[in-house]
Amino acid sequence: MIKGIKIATTNCGIKYKNRDDLLLVVFEDEANVAGVFTSSSMPAAPVTWCKKNIEQGLAKALVVNAGNANAFTGKTGEETVLKTAKKVADQLNCKMEEVFISSTGVIGETLNAELITSAIGQMLQNLESGEKAFDKASRAIMTTDTKPKLIKKTCEIDGKEVNLIGFAKGSGMIAPNMATMLGYIFTDADISSETLQILLKNSTEESFNSITVDSDQSTNDTVFLFATKKAGNITVTDSKNSEIASFKEALNEVSLGLAKMIVVDGEGAKKLIEIEVEGATSKAQAKEVAFAIANSPLVKTAIAGCDPNWGRIVMAVGKSCKETSPNQLIIKIGDHPLVQHGAKHPDYVEKLVHEYLKNSEVKISVNLGLGIHRDIVWTCDLNEEYIKINKDYRS
Repeated sequence: MIKGIKIATTNCGIKYKNRDDLLLVVFEDEANVAGVFTSSSMPAAPVTWCKKNIEQGLAKALVVNAGNANAFTGKTGEETVLKTAKKVADQLNCKMEEVFISSTGVIGETLNAELITSAIGQMLQNLESGEKAFDKASRAIMTTDTKPKLIKKTCEIDGKEVNLIGFAKGSGMIAPNMATMLGYIFTDADISSETLQILLKNSTEESFNSITVDSDQSTNDTVFLFATKKAGNITVTDSKNSEIASFKEALNEVSLGLAKMIVVDGEGAKKLIEIEVEGATSKAQAKEVAFAIANSPLVKTAIAGCDPNWGRIVMAVGKSCKETSPNQLIIKIGDHPLVQHGAKHPDYVEKLVHEYLKNSEVKISVNLGLGIHRDIVWTCDLNEEYIKINKDYRS
C-alpha cells in the first residue's frame, strides 16, 4: 500500500443521500504532483485553480466533491475554491497552493462552500490508510457511475519495490482531452514533479485521451499523479532513465485499466468496443478516423443491436479521411472481413458477424492503405438506457 497517505470521506449534503460525497486525501509530507486537465474553454473553477498551481509541483492535500461541478458559477465558484483551499491549508499549516481541488456533477449550480469547509475538521480527525480507505475514496467521487474504479500495481525502481494505486470516476460526457472524468494515481516512488508530468502526459495520451462514450467533453476533466517519495529509491529526474521502465509500464497499465473501466461503465453501456486504425499517414490521422467511428451514434447503436451494418463504419471513415479510397480500404469486425476492393468481401458471412457482435467485447479493425501509422481508441455501445439516465440526471 502507498506510504505517506491518509484518507477520509464523508457525506456533506451536496446532493446524495446515504452515501459519501466528499473526499480528503492528506500527504504526510509534501508529495510531488503532476496533472493534466480538460482543454475545454469553459473550465470549472477547481480546474482553473489547479492549472495555476500545478507548476510548483508540490501537494499537501487533495479535496474532491461529487454532485456539483462548480462550473460556470462565476466569482462565487472561485470563492468556493479559495475558501476550501484556505480551510484545509489552515488546518494542515501548509500553503493554499498545495491544496488541489476537484469537483464533479451538475454544471451551472452554485456549490455551497460551507458544506465542504464545515466538514473538513471532522474529516481530519477520521483520517485512515490502507486498502479500505482507497476503496472508500473511489466510491465517494462517483456520480452516475454504477461501480467504483480502482487498480493497484507494483514494480521496481533501483531495486526497491514501488507501489501504484489509482481510482477514477466517469460514465457519461466522456470524450478525449479528457472527459467528465476524474482520475487520481498515487505512488510511493521518488520521482521529480517535472518527470512525473512527462510520464503522466504520455500515459494519458494512450489511455484517458483514447476513450469516448458520447463525444461530449466536460468542463472538469482532471487526472493527477502524486508521488510520496517513500519507496526509498534514488530520486528519478529523467523520464528516459532505464531504471523506471517497469514504472512506466505499471503507470500505463493503471491509466489504461481505469480508462477502460470508464468506457465499460458508460451510461447504459453493455459492450466495450476497441477500434484500431492502421495504414495511416500519421498517428494523428489514425486517431481521428478511430474517433470518427467511435463517436458515431449509428455505429454504436448498430453494435448495441448486434446489427452488422458495416456501411456505417465506411461512412465514418469517409467523413474523417479524404485521402483514402474504396479500393484501399480494409475493414474487419473481429476476425471477420467486411470489405475488399471497394465492395463487400467475398468471404463475408453476415450471420457470423451477427453472432460475434453478441460478445461483451467487440473489435473493429480498419486499414486505410496509406502509410505505416496506427492508433487504438475505446468506446461503448449506445442504447436506450443512456437516454433514460441522462433525461433524469438532475431529478
